[in-house]
Amino acid sequence: MAKAKTIVDERTLAGWFSAPTEARAARLSSDGKDPVFFHADVEEHVQDPQTGVTKRCDVTLRSRTRPLATVEMKRPEVAAADSPDLQSDSWSKAVGRGLPYFLTANFEHVLVWETIKGPNQKAPLIRFTLAAGLSHSSFAPQRRAELSDNWVKFLDQFSQKIVELEGKAQDPRKLPPQVLELKEVIHEAAEEAAERIRSAVEEEGFRQSTLEAFRLQFGVETSLDPHGNRSRLLAESLQVATIATFVVATRLMLYQALSNSTRPDGGSFNLDVLDITRSTGDPQRVLSDLAGLYEHARRKTGDFETQFSRSELDDIIFVDAPTSRKDVGKLWGKIIDVVQGADWEAPVTYVPGLYESLLDDEHRHVMGVHYTPDPVVELITAYAVQDAASVVLDPASGAGTFATMCYERKRALGSTHEQSLAEVYAVELAQFAASLTGFNLTLADTSASSAYPRVFRSDFFQTYPGEQSGLVLPDVGRISYPREVDAVVGNPPYIRFENRLPEEREEVFKFLQKHYMKTQTAYPNFTGKADIWSFFVAGAHMYLRPGGRLGFIVSWNLLASDYGDAVITFLARYFKIHALIDSRVERWFAAKQNTVIVLAEKVADPPVKHSHQFNTNVPDGHRVRFVRLKRPIEELVSKELPRGKRAEDLIDEILDADADAGDDLRWDIRLFEQKALLEVAKSRDGFGDD
Repeated sequence: MAKAKTIVDERTLAGWFSAPTEARAARLSSDGKDPVFFHADVEEHVQDPQTGVTKRCDVTLRSRTRPLATVEMKRPEVAAADSPDLQSDSWSKAVGRGLPYFLTANFEHVLVWETIKGPNQKAPLIRFTLAAGLSHSSFAPQRRAELSDNWVKFLDQFSQKIVELEGKAQDPRKLPPQVLELKEVIHEAAEEAAERIRSAVEEEGFRQSTLEAFRLQFGVETSLDPHGNRSRLLAESLQVATIATFVVATRLMLYQALSNSTRPDGGSFNLDVLDITRSTGDPQRVLSDLAGLYEHARRKTGDFETQFSRSELDDIIFVDAPTSRKDVGKLWGKIIDVVQGADWEAPVTYVPGLYESLLDDEHRHVMGVHYTPDPVVELITAYAVQDAASVVLDPASGAGTFATMCYERKRALGSTHEQSLAEVYAVELAQFAASLTGFNLTLADTSASSAYPRVFRSDFFQTYPGEQSGLVLPDVGRISYPREVDAVVGNPPYIRFENRLPEEREEVFKFLQKHYMKTQTAYPNFTGKADIWSFFVAGAHMYLRPGGRLGFIVSWNLLASDYGDAVITFLARYFKIHALIDSRVERWFAAKQNTVIVLAEKVADPPVKHSHQFNTNVPDGHRVRFVRLKRPIEELVSKELPRGKRAEDLIDEILDADADAGDDLRWDIRLFEQKALLEVAKSRDGFGDD
């Protein structure tokens, strides 16, 4: 009687692939290369209860940040790698997980298929032989080394194919060539300035004024201790110098943009040529030359007073010190040459990325400098800004990505430059971020007759609808905060409320209490562990008119925490929640936590104020769409339409969904009645009457 062959199951083979995948990634990383694949994870297995043999096993191939492909495996004696049933099963898993590729494999071959092409493809993207002629799994142990080696070669081929298909060799956040050139000369000038700063901080008065300037403008605590750790001083002084140099460079970009622009009457501003004394080694001479240009620009244009105002950063970057080199003027001349040699229109498309790239990892994290990608902002503004006359507010504008996109959407819908600037409001606490918002809006159209963006440098919780602000604009006067708006959009900060100073927490409570006294709106009961974005949701309710739309990116804690429950029930009582959107395949900015997009429309307040009853102004049976994207938003928005209109079809299709969808290659959608969300409040005490 013939001896039965010993089966090697699929889970064993999966384990053989896992270690070589990680070893390959480590080797490529040590060589300074960026591997496409970092892990081959064994995701699941199903065992036959009679034999204990694995009947099914999935492997997921992952990059550093996201899954890319699922691998469905069978033993060679069970199925061929191109089996239609195997292909269909693997495709279904790829669709369910939102993966762009699916693989079918037995011990002999591995095949790669593109998910978007469906479950019944005639020819694979790649057919690779792992062990030629291997007809039964029992022969696999003798050929294990061959299988592992060929698996690595397969990963090399698959990686190259992904690079070709997806352009992975090109960083989607890659800066334009002229911006990279500007970054290089900024670094050169900053290195020289850092030497002077390290010398100047020996004087305690300068050191303290520098620390205070960075604390106020950027929310960053530095030490700049000349007698402390030398490495830390070197790093901090270079970062301070880099940031300050960047600030001055943005003014030079504005000056040059104005020099190249045409006035509404068809003429030009006739600005002097942008230049300085290049032969000087005196930083104060460079500062004086630039100050003269700023004053000249203000006088010639009758405008841009805010953008060309001198700040504490000028005193820092051009501080005089015994260590001043002879090439100060030459280094700033190189920045000017780069600025003069390029077109600096539409800065919002590259300035945030440039600024982020100039920061080291520590400062980027501490300062929270993670700007929201354009496609995400397009999606939110397409929902929130419904027509050319929409009045919009971003309560935490950062560099102005949302505010500028709202401006561009209004223009795309037919608004004028002047009307758009007058109807897009932004609030930002940090002075530098507020100036960047103004800078980006100012350069939205340098040929138009007005350049007075409504950017309030303030804590949002010190504002109030209809009250006067501290912003005074030339020829306009003091500007009031909008009484009510059609849209509130943005990416409010993810800072723990308990980490704010006691007086700052008191301001938030006064902000909510003031509105409660006027409207008796029942605001959520937040725990001390709530992120500050939660209070921005309540603040957005104050500013929105009934029918106005809210579009926020918030922490995933909205769906996974007690205070998130309070926010959900607040939204369910005072808004029609149209959609809550997250992604399987990407993070929308480099934060340490996942995020979710909230799209909701304010309804009239309920007739019964202090109650958990369903708001009768929310249509009975209104359903919320929980959307999980399976493809990056950049692939879902139109590339043919102009900025401001690219996400219109996408948002319309999401909001038109009237049934669950699980087999769509783009997303999963689940619909739930909003009334059910409010029921959570009855058991979790989601509202407060105080």
